[in-house]
Amino acid sequence: MKRTKETFYKEHPQAPEREGISGCKDFDGEDLEYDARNKYLKQQQKEWLKQQMLEKESKKHAEKEEENAYATQTLELNRMRGMLQDDFSTKKTEIKNSVKDENLVLAQEKRERERLERLNKIREEQEEVRQLMERGRKKPFSQTSQH
Repeated sequence: MKRTKETFYKEHPQAPEREGISGCKDFDGEDLEYDARNKYLKQQQKEWLKQQMLEKESKKHAEKEEENAYATQTLELNRMRGMLQDDFSTKKTEIKNSVKDENLVLAQEKRERERLERLNKIREEQEEVRQLMERGRKKPFSQTSQH
């Protein structure tokens, strides 16, 4: 028989430690805690999955809240813009009406002024014609009374 390594004499373990098949309980490379570790890893994986699901759900909820806040803000801005636009349109209409009324008043004043100017011109022309007619007309000689 060929020896592959030198070993010194070791005492055998006590009887309770040698229980099992052939008196051996564990071997080199044997994993006695495999089932417990597998169970622990599966439990840990379940917890991680639950945590990821909760994170995903909370993220989804936060995104939904953000979308709702954005939609509410957009609606409020649109409502405010509409109100401002209505106010602007009302003021613009009022200004247009005011300008229109002012223009009507100015036009009426201008027509009245032009009418008065025409009347004055006609009077002046009539007066001029009357004066010219009087110049060309001979006046009877009036005698002055002597006392």
